[in-house]
Amino acid sequence: MSPSPIRISTGLVKGETSEYNDNVTVYKGLPYAASTAGENRWRAPQPPKAWEGVRVADSYGPPCPQIPFGPMNVLPSQSEDCLSLNVWTPAKSADEKLPVFVWIYGGRFIAGSGSEHAYDGTGLATKGLVVVTINYRVGILGFLATPELSEESGHNSSGNYGILDQTAALKWVQENIAAFGGDSSKVTIGGQSAGGASTGLQMLSPLSRGLFRAAIPQSGWRYPRDPLLSGLAPAYRTKEKAETQGVATMKEKGASTIADMRKMDLDKLLEGNNKNDDVWGNPPFYRPCVDGWVVPYNYEESLNRGSHADIPVLTGHNADEGGTYADPAFSEDDLKSCARQKYGALADKFIKLYPVSAEVDAREAWNQAARDNSRVTTAMWADEYHKHAKSPVFGYFYTHAPPARRGGPDAPPTRQAVGAAGPDNQPKLRIYEKDVPRSDYTYSKMGPGARYGAFHGAEIPFVLNNLYAQDGYPYGDGDRQVAETMSGYWSNFVKRCNPNGEGLPEFVATSDDNIMRLGKECYPVPLADSPERTAFWKEHLRAQKPW
Repeated sequence: MSPSPIRISTGLVKGETSEYNDNVTVYKGLPYAASTAGENRWRAPQPPKAWEGVRVADSYGPPCPQIPFGPMNVLPSQSEDCLSLNVWTPAKSADEKLPVFVWIYGGRFIAGSGSEHAYDGTGLATKGLVVVTINYRVGILGFLATPELSEESGHNSSGNYGILDQTAALKWVQENIAAFGGDSSKVTIGGQSAGGASTGLQMLSPLSRGLFRAAIPQSGWRYPRDPLLSGLAPAYRTKEKAETQGVATMKEKGASTIADMRKMDLDKLLEGNNKNDDVWGNPPFYRPCVDGWVVPYNYEESLNRGSHADIPVLTGHNADEGGTYADPAFSEDDLKSCARQKYGALADKFIKLYPVSAEVDAREAWNQAARDNSRVTTAMWADEYHKHAKSPVFGYFYTHAPPARRGGPDAPPTRQAVGAAGPDNQPKLRIYEKDVPRSDYTYSKMGPGARYGAFHGAEIPFVLNNLYAQDGYPYGDGDRQVAETMSGYWSNFVKRCNPNGEGLPEFVATSDDNIMRLGKECYPVPLADSPERTAFWKEHLRAQKPW
């Protein structure tokens, strides 16, 4: 499509051939909303401005203001005029009506952009999809809530500007994607971590109803009483808490009104942007809230009411992200201590079900339990979903560990190129639990060396089929085969709302007994290694408070 300009709602635009495949055209930096600077700070996204002539879409738009962390490859040219998106299409004409996949990035709701190399859309586009990546506001600019902002909104709501940005991008897709050879009636949204949580929130929001027909929340959904929700990307705040925190934030920054905040320099606004909330699990301070408008109800009430979208869902977790421990010094005494803190009256049952032995050390026993938790929680969420929904849920458990990155945060500390320094002035891993005794229960316990196994985010380049865009990973033939399989499942789901297709192992829908294991080998597995373990997790999770 690149030789000739195409017309979208704001004018003529010309793309360029993807650097990775001559059969894919990419359009970069297309604005879907106006600048969020000045009076548009902490307002719902406004319509974009039209342009004269032909816009050559050969460069990404700037990321929204943030403080990137870890190995993020975020462009340095940040700006509040950041609400843009990127489109990859294999279509040769606008008549092809290809299915569309919209990717929402993760980054703890405080960082990230749609232009990161890790999210290049060429690989999935080669499988017959139109792929879209978006920018949305993050941190204080995306999730500040105050009573004044709620009053001026007209909806008695504030604090979810980043989610409103995503919805505006989805409306842009409905209006414009046909020009790129896409079918607006066949849109699937997806993302990982905060992107997976965003995907889930879009399912809950009445504002986005009808803008997509299927969803892929990766590492984003758990049973609504799973305590891990408290500290992970799907953690949310009540409107009252978000507004209280917002008022305190304004005071800290020396502002008395939102007008003062709208005039404040970005550098001052971004001070403390990456801080954590003072609750268990250390979720990001700036994150979505249940505001009664964008997100009307919490997870459990939404499921109980059936107020969520009834659409096919592909969702799951990685084997070594759901509270597994990587510290090799974790002992049997540590395990028992942590179990008593986490499980209370069920601790003895847990220790009996996950014993330490000559074959299974304490770390592995703990990790067996965490993996069972990740499988059971997905199935329990599917059960709750199906109380008011008829669409299928394809749950997965991803097990493929990629090779260690050369010189990056996945490498042993002595070879790390980046990473925060610890108290001994040695680099630590990007996802690193603060130093506490091993006998204290914490979400993660990282040790020296590589990130453990199929870590958080390990699946992204495989499902997006873009190993070519990942810097520093020595991928082999086995990795490339996993990418072919995983991207096959994902592209099939976008095309037909079902991951199954020719040449792939059957992907069974999640049941009360089985979930799909994905990796070098793909097949259904039990939710836990024994019925007794499955029963334990259901008993434990049902006894918790809703998050």
